[in-house]
Amino acid sequence: MKNFATALALSALVTGAAIAGPQGVTDDKITLGSYTDLSGPLAVWGVPEANGLRMRVDEINAAGGIHGRQLEIVIEDTQYQVPRAIQAANKLLRRDRVFAMVGALGTPMNLAVMPQQLDAGVPNLFPMTAAPEMAEPLHPMKYAFFRNYTEQFRAAVAYFHDNGGFVTPCVSQIANEAGESMTLGVEQQLHEYGMEIVAKTEHAATETDMVSSVTTLKNAGCDIVFNAGSVKDTILTVATSKKLGFEPIFVTGMVPYMDAVAKAADGAMEGLYLVSPFVFADVATSEGEAKRILESYAETYGTKMEPQAQLGYIFIDLLAEALEAAGPELTTEGFLAAIEAINGYVDPIGGQTISFGPEDHQGVETLILARVENGSWTVAARGLDY
Repeated sequence: MKNFATALALSALVTGAAIAGPQGVTDDKITLGSYTDLSGPLAVWGVPEANGLRMRVDEINAAGGIHGRQLEIVIEDTQYQVPRAIQAANKLLRRDRVFAMVGALGTPMNLAVMPQQLDAGVPNLFPMTAAPEMAEPLHPMKYAFFRNYTEQFRAAVAYFHDNGGFVTPCVSQIANEAGESMTLGVEQQLHEYGMEIVAKTEHAATETDMVSSVTTLKNAGCDIVFNAGSVKDTILTVATSKKLGFEPIFVTGMVPYMDAVAKAADGAMEGLYLVSPFVFADVATSEGEAKRILESYAETYGTKMEPQAQLGYIFIDLLAEALEAAGPELTTEGFLAAIEAINGYVDPIGGQTISFGPEDHQGVETLILARVENGSWTVAARGLDY
C-alpha cells in the first residue's frame, strides 16, 4: 500500500507538471540556458557572445516580453573544459530547469552534453560551433545556425581551386573534433579534383611553439595551407610562417573571424583568408536597425560589438521569433514546429538569411570569403559553395 501511495503521488506530480506546461515555462517567465567560455582560452568568443545574448533578452523584456512572459537567460562558465560543461549543463537542466539551451559554445562540450540534454527533452538551439553533429543526424530538438565546418572548408578549397588554383595543398590542424571536421572538408573537395593533401600537421589547443609544424609545411613546398584550427593557433601558425620566410596562401574557417586576429602579431595576419557563414558587421558601414544595434551595444558595454556578440544577439532574436509564432499556450512541440517553419528570416545585423525545414535543421546556407586588409576583415566574395 505504501508503494502504491508513492506511485500515486508521483503520478499526480507528473500530471500536474504536464498541466502547468513544459520545463522552464511559467505564466510570466521563460527560462533559457547557455554554457560558454567566460574565463578560459575561448573567452574571446564566450564573453562577447554572453553580452549579445543578454542584450537581446533585455530588449525583449523592456518591450513587454513575449505573450506576457519575460525571458530569463542563465549563462554558465565552462572555461572551455568538457567536465565543467557537463557540470554546467547538469545545473541548467536540473536546478534551473531551462526550457531550451541556446548558443552553447564548443564542439567537444556540445557532443558531451547533448545526449543527456536531449533525453531530458530540452532543445539544443544554435550552438556556437559549426560541427556537423549539431544538425546531423536529423533530430527534432537539434537546430544549428551555421553551415558546418566541413562545408566551409569544401567551399574554401573550391574557391581557390577555381580562382588561381594551387599545386601543393596542405593542412595545419588542431587536434580535436572541430579540426577533424574541417580537414574532412579539405579531403572531400580535393578528392573531387583528383588531388590529395600533400602535407598535414597536427597541434594541441595548448601548443605555443609552431616552428616544427611550420617547418614541415615549408619543406613540403605548400602553396596553400588550410588552417583547420581556432584563434590562438591560427595567429601563431601564420606569424611563425612569416618569420621563417614561408608565405603560402593561408585560409581558415569562421572561428578566427574577429578583430583580435586581424590586428594580431604586428601586421603578420595581413592577407589571411577565411570562409564564414556569417558577416562581421561594422558600425561605420551599417545603417538602419543594424546601426542602432551596434551603437546600442557599444553604449551599453563600452566596446565595439564583436561578431560573437552579434551572433548571440541574433540567436535570441531568432528564438524569439519562434516563441512569438508558437503562441501563448507554449509547448515544446509547438515551439519546435515554429522553428522548423522559419523560412527567409534575415538577421538584423549581418543580413544573412536563415531557413529551416522538416528535413533541414541547418539554418544558414550562404558562405562568404573574408580577408585581412590593413588590420581589418573585409568581405572579398559572397555566395561561396562547392
